[in-house]
Amino acid sequence: MVANPSPWWNASAEDTLADPFATFVHLLKGPRADDFVPPLCLPAGAVTAETLALGKELYSRFGNNNFVVHSHLNSIAHGVFPLASRFFNHSCVPNAACKYLMQPENPVRMEVVALHNIAVGEEVTVPYLDPALPLCGFQRSIEPVDPPPPRGSEELRDMEAALRMFALGGTNGVVRLPDNPALFEKLPVTLHPIFHESYLPNLSELFSQTSHEGAYVEAIEAGFTQLAFYAVVYPPNYPQIGLHALELGKTVWNFASTAEPNDAAANTKALEQQAEMFLNLADLVLSVLGEEGDMRGPLDEIRVVRDMLAGRCDASDD
Repeated sequence: MVANPSPWWNASAEDTLADPFATFVHLLKGPRADDFVPPLCLPAGAVTAETLALGKELYSRFGNNNFVVHSHLNSIAHGVFPLASRFFNHSCVPNAACKYLMQPENPVRMEVVALHNIAVGEEVTVPYLDPALPLCGFQRSIEPVDPPPPRGSEELRDMEAALRMFALGGTNGVVRLPDNPALFEKLPVTLHPIFHESYLPNLSELFSQTSHEGAYVEAIEAGFTQLAFYAVVYPPNYPQIGLHALELGKTVWNFASTAEPNDAAANTKALEQQAEMFLNLADLVLSVLGEEGDMRGPLDEIRVVRDMLAGRCDASDD
């Protein structure tokens, strides 16, 4: 290291957990196959072999312990929160999630929120990665996964209808979110192709494209299927479920508000009820996490769409 080290980066300093910097230098380093060191903000002439060695030490810990910081659940940066690294282990079926509170006059603050009731003695876990990506041992236990049927085929339509019914019910048009924290373990073998690497990206792209281009009937079916997928792979009340339910509610609202009077596919009253249902699901999930990021966000969006929906319903009753 360097001569006369400052206490905050001295690895021999006592790790009391009261000093974030002292805690940071005691975090586990991550292995690197290269000697890359990010640019160091040091005065001219201060970059020496010793400071480069220090940079490698700090960067190796940053690379192994950084969290993706998000605002309104959109990724904006990476940051290290040393106490969180020490206190919370990863799980692909987490019972808690991290949120970030941002105010201009204060540093970014992380809060860890329980997604559901946690039993006494149960470990509190958070996801280090998107739980939809790893699913740890489960995906390894079912490999190799067959690819899904071609898009547009009857076989795929039947498979996705079965997925929606399995994950969300849908009897009489009523959708319910499951409360099973590992629903994927109960998924019928015939639905395992949803875990193929091609399935979610293609489905997500289809929903995004059709919802923006106004092919609303196709968009709602794709978005409904994607919501079912999220309900399978994410634990109850995971924010991504609520965020997607909000996008689906907005898509249904757009269909209801732009439909032509002679559009046979647009039952306006039914669409308004469906939009309200998805907004309620979004509110149910996102209220668990609460306000996140800087000012405003998804919970405000829910209120805005609800106000527009209420105004439309009041106007139609006149």
